[in-house]
Amino acid sequence: MTPVDKGISQGAELAAGVLVFFLIGLGIDTWLGTVPVFMIVLTVFGVVGYFVRMYYAYNSVMAKLEKERSEKSRGDQA
Repeated sequence: MTPVDKGISQGAELAAGVLVFFLIGLGIDTWLGTVPVFMIVLTVFGVVGYFVRMYYAYNSVMAKLEKERSEKSRGDQA
């Protein structure tokens, strides 16, 4: 997967996830008559959840790259 494909995929995932939580919140608000409480709360929840997920994915990739780099540098010293 190229970096452009990965970026487009992540952007679409963010937009779709936020839209789903927005619509669920809107549905709950309409049902309970509390517009826009759940809509706002669930939209923020979706955005924060996505960024937390991206944070852990980034840390995982960086740990993998650091491990590969340290193994390569140990191999060069031998």
